[in-house]
This record gives sequence, structure tokens and C-alpha cells, in this order.
Amino acid sequence: MRARFLPMLLTGLILAIIFLAAVQITQSVRNQFNSEDNLSSENANRPAPVESIKPIVIRSVSEENGQLFISGEAHPEVVISVQSFGEEIKTDSADQDGLWEIVLEVSDSSTLMLEFVESLEGSLPVRSDEVIHRIPAPALDEASVDQSPRPLIMSAAPGGPSSIFQSPFRGLPTQGAISMGSIDYDESGGVIFSGVSGKDGRVRVYANDVAIGEVRVQANGRWYIIAADTLPRGSFEIRATLITAEGIDSEVKVPFERLTLRDGDPGKPLEIFFDPYTWQIRRTLIGGGYQYT
Repeated sequence: MRARFLPMLLTGLILAIIFLAAVQITQSVRNQFNSEDNLSSENANRPAPVESIKPIVIRSVSEENGQLFISGEAHPEVVISVQSFGEEIKTDSADQDGLWEIVLEVSDSSTLMLEFVESLEGSLPVRSDEVIHRIPAPALDEASVDQSPRPLIMSAAPGGPSSIFQSPFRGLPTQGAISMGSIDYDESGGVIFSGVSGKDGRVRVYANDVAIGEVRVQANGRWYIIAADTLPRGSFEIRATLITAEGIDSEVKVPFERLTLRDGDPGKPLEIFFDPYTWQIRRTLIGGGYQYT
């Protein structure tokens, strides 16, 4: 009897083990399918990834017959909002290659501080660092012979040299092959000197005969020197000397006065200081701080 009972017990145990294994395998497969279904549902409900937008690059700005023409590159087919002092004044779109041109109607007295915001479905709006300024000329008198009625048109971005598209003076200060462009600075005394050269070589900049820095002329003829904590408040004679392989070629001098927040009204987003020979623009930067040109 015992001999017959023992095999039956073993057989029962084996069958029980097989049954439990089958139940566990079935439960594992069911959990796997449920997990895949949940994952598919989560993926279906998950928002599409945000596409990064190519930042705006401004290539040219010109004014003719009461119209301001601005063109450049951006993300393909992006919507571009043009704002001045926080108010939207025009919208347009880039083409499929990312090229765009915007035309604005302007009057002689129009003061503009143009910012550009890109929007694309499925992406967050992107504001360009570069700002276009159009500043009309003040009333002229006979002593202001170096100025013309043309407005100043320039682009500026934090931490970089400004680009002059149209000067209110009769061209840039030039001597021989070298020209002086804008001088940009901030409250800490950091200064960016810039200009153009018609010859290859190096440009050395002085403030009251103290050498500030030296840089090689770029392939496109532009040059700029970034100098940190350089100039205290006060007036200076700025001199840029072009040095070629043959030696000193030419140099140009301009008067310069570094302003501070004690001058004018720092509460304004844009403030202009005029005299017969120089213009200075102070603008409030997004996020705080000021930049002068």
C-alpha cells in the first residue's frame, strides 16, 4: 500500500509544480501585454517633441522713400512678429528656405526699437538677441555741418559690436584705409571698439595714447576689440592705428565720452544724447542692465 501511495504522491507534486509554473507564465505574459498597452497609450497621449527654432539673422537694413526694408534668415516657414517698444507692429513669415523680408512704413520722426519674435507650431516662441534701432536726426543748426537729416539705423546685441547700416554723419570717421565704427560699452567700463579697414593688417586702439588692445583685420574687412574694465567715466581721444607688413599705414581719431546712469533718465528703455559730433544711445537690456553705443 505504501509502495503504491508514494508514486501517486510524487506524481501529484509534479503536476502541482507544472500547474503553478503554467499559471506564473500566463500571468507574466498578461502583465507584459498590459505593460505594452499602457506604454502605447502613454506614447499616444504624450505631446510631440518641441522642435528647436533657428535664430533670426539680420542681413541688411535700408531706408528709401519712407519705407524701411529689413531682410535676413530664420527657421523655414516660421512666423515673425516685429515689435517696437513692446507693441507688435507687423507680422510676416519666412519662406521654405528660411529667407524673409519685412517692409515698414516710416516717417521722418519715427523712433523705432525693433525686436523680432519667431513662432512655430509645436515650439516655444524665440526672441532674437539682435535689435534694430531707427533714431531720427534732431533739429540741425548751421554749426552742425557734420550731420545730415538722415536717421541713424543700427543693429545691436548684448555683448557684441553694433552694426551701422546708416549714419547720421557724412560717412564713418575715416583716414586713409581705416575707419572707426561704433563704440559700445556697459556700466562696468567694458568697451567694444569696431570699424572697417580697406587693407589687411592689424589694428591697435589707444585711449589718450594708452594702448587698449590689438586685433587682426577679418577677411571681410571688419575689425573689433573687446576690452574688459577698460575706461572710467570721462572724456577720451580714441585712436585706431592700422599696421600692415610695411609698418604704420594710417590712423583715425575720434572724441569719446563715457556716460553713466547719472546722466539722463535711466528709467527710459531708450535714451539718446546728441551733440554736433557724436551721438550716444543708452538702452535697457532684457533681464536688466544697460548698454551704450
